Amino acid sequence: MFAVGSKHLVVGFGITGLSVVKALNRLGVEHVFAIDSRENPPNEAEISPFCEKLHTGSFESTLLDECDYLWVSPGIAIATPELAKTIARLPAENVGGDIELFARVVRENLIAITGTNGKSTVTTLVGSIFEAAGYDLYMGGNLGTPALDLWLQYCDRENHDKTPLFLLELSSFQLETTASLKADIGVILNLSPDHLDRYRDYQHYIDSKFRLLAQSQTIIIPSDEPEIDKALLKSDFQGFSKTVRFSLTKDDQSQYWANLADKTIESTEKEAIYYGGTKLGGTHNILNIVSAVAIAETFGVTAPAIKAGIESYKPLAHRSVFVREIDGVAYFNDSKATNLSSTKAAILGFSERKWLILGGVTKGQDFASLQTLLLNNVAGVALIGLDYSTILPHIPNSIPVYESQTLEMALSTLKEQAEVGDIILFSPACASFDQFKGFEHRGDVFESLVKAL
Repeated sequence: MFAVGSKHLVVGFGITGLSVVKALNRLGVEHVFAIDSRENPPNEAEISPFCEKLHTGSFESTLLDECDYLWVSPGIAIATPELAKTIARLPAENVGGDIELFARVVRENLIAITGTNGKSTVTTLVGSIFEAAGYDLYMGGNLGTPALDLWLQYCDRENHDKTPLFLLELSSFQLETTASLKADIGVILNLSPDHLDRYRDYQHYIDSKFRLLAQSQTIIIPSDEPEIDKALLKSDFQGFSKTVRFSLTKDDQSQYWANLADKTIESTEKEAIYYGGTKLGGTHNILNIVSAVAIAETFGVTAPAIKAGIESYKPLAHRSVFVREIDGVAYFNDSKATNLSSTKAAILGFSERKWLILGGVTKGQDFASLQTLLLNNVAGVALIGLDYSTILPHIPNSIPVYESQTLEMALSTLKEQAEVGDIILFSPACASFDQFKGFEHRGDVFESLVKAL
């Protein structure tokens, strides 16, 4: 696979970087180097035994001049200035990320899922369906276990009687360094502005997502995404041979949709599948179920297994999860909503009168659409976090707004305002790193505060 004596430099000591050095070692690569800009990066002790040379504290290293291959972790932008000279020097096929290396060792039985919102829910729901169907499933990627660790787990299996199925959630960061994927099914769930602090503009972001189109045999896409339709006309993205479309309700383009009255997922060719036993809440999650059924049936899973997988699925934490009811008011944790489109889906997914907790790090998003989103949908808003003042001007004048700054203050204020039958929805539409370690920590704090009310 690689020339004898080639030198491989891994950039980043996170769990993804660790998976890359382990995979290179398994592939017999003799010269593995690793660098990280942090003085005391995580996993240094674990990475060190696999590497001939290490450098920490900066990206200024002669290892960049020595290497023949560059493997960049997804958390590090490919446009990082210190990497530019090396990227320009090396052949394009010698620069990639963990998914590119994965693509060179796994060439079949692969489903890849991306999108701005809902990809973790859809990936794990599809995983539940494939488990119900009895597949030898390896699920991860951007979610949970790094893709190369999944490959290593398969390699370590003593019994290979079953053909493995790899189910990956992929981020735009991973796709921007991937060119060789051979996905049986590639899925783009939706598109909306996100990570604009990393990309030049929205088009740059969605172009990263669209790289999956040319690396999939079958693509599964929504029927109402104009940007996807425009991309399909470009030769750069025409790697697929079949297109399957889905939507919340039936339209002229979709092969899969929901019958909301009967609580079934219907299609143009298959029998209806009842989803009423799901534990997922909100209209946006019904659309997630539609896409999951489309993926599973396209791969060949039977209707009984799909129904069983939907019913046994346990929703992921921090995604519109019910926490507690206090004095007739229900509290929901949607801390995973790190962008405005995700918060919009959560707001519209609940019919009850809502009080919204919003704010954090805006990531360059335009919050102008709040003017129409909040009208008739939200009773009041409590703002928290570093960038709350940039959101404030976009709250309609007719809606009460509380400049709470902290979660604790926001909950205290809204508890006094909410009435029986209302819900308090924590769906911040922002990143969490101003006050928390991540969205998981933020959600945990929210739930702890609610339980202490």
